[in-house]
Amino acid sequence: MTVLLSSRSLARGLFHQNDYDKNNYHPCIITHSGTTLYPTKLEEAPTEESSDDDEYESVERQQQQLQQQQQRINNNNLLPLIDDCSELDHTRRVAIATSHGFDYDEEQGVQSILEALTSHEKQHMSDENMPLRHYRADKGNLPQAIRKIKATIQWRQDFNVEDIKRCFRDRNNPDLPIEKQKELNHLAEVIAKENETGKIYCRGYDKEGRAVLYLTPGRENSQCEIDNMRHLVYHLERAIACTRHKSGRQKVCIVIGYQGFRIANAPPMSVVKHTLLILQGHYPERMFRAYIADPPMVFRGFWKVIKHFIDPATLDKIAFCTGEEGKALLERDFDTNTTEKQAGGQKELRKFCSREFLFDTPHHCTFDEDSS
Repeated sequence: MTVLLSSRSLARGLFHQNDYDKNNYHPCIITHSGTTLYPTKLEEAPTEESSDDDEYESVERQQQQLQQQQQRINNNNLLPLIDDCSELDHTRRVAIATSHGFDYDEEQGVQSILEALTSHEKQHMSDENMPLRHYRADKGNLPQAIRKIKATIQWRQDFNVEDIKRCFRDRNNPDLPIEKQKELNHLAEVIAKENETGKIYCRGYDKEGRAVLYLTPGRENSQCEIDNMRHLVYHLERAIACTRHKSGRQKVCIVIGYQGFRIANAPPMSVVKHTLLILQGHYPERMFRAYIADPPMVFRGFWKVIKHFIDPATLDKIAFCTGEEGKALLERDFDTNTTEKQAGGQKELRKFCSREFLFDTPHHCTFDEDSS
């Protein structure tokens, strides 16, 4: 179903540790197998004898099938999927699983997760590697991985994630019912309003082809928590799509810049907690690294509070970039001729334009990227 329900309790997830070492980094290709879940044609329209509920359900099913067919078309143009983790990551996961009495077997673990999901849940997975990410995030703790992936699949439906992803593309799609077009237009307007100041957007890639998601808390312009989260989810999904299209990888980089930041415009603690719940619970194994660039002194007090809500494995992926050491880290991971100043950029880049990014740039492209 694609109706908007109240958001349920969000389950927290774990990120694996990921100290980046070029010497231990060996990407490999994941081969795809299994029966596709995408239908070959739409179902027949309900007959006159069908009830109103039957007609509504049929419309909803047809909308889901349209989304799935569009996804299948998109997938045909993608690069082979790259497993975006290192041998060191795998060794650590095995060691942690063993220390907790779990047998770490990714192939068997993924199969067990799939067997635990209903056909409806499988149909609503974000992608076919979702079980693997949850198994890895929970270090072989199969019952916990199953519980969390089920919670995430339900959350994606409750929070209308698929509609958030496609609202700019399909808001005027004549193949959709008028009511659905209105819903998508409303979502697009909400996200566009949240994005007016450019507080979050994707621009460029790291040296390995992961999209860079820029967050600038000093540009906060909203006090509506749910709209803030819709805005965040849109950009997480977009950064993932950009990475997938550019390099076949599965993770994104986050650069947090604190230009203009003051404690007065710091987000409420409920927004901080909600953000962490979404990042850690529903997007496990999606963040490669977060770079906190030149944080001001006033940020230290804020950090002392929020760091207690961040999972230890996620903390290991957060790098504070200050001074020469921070500059060296940014230059190691990015081409600083293409990054913004807050990420060590050496050139003056074109000013971000929100409407161009949201309404005119393809979903799989970052801002100012050549989409040809």
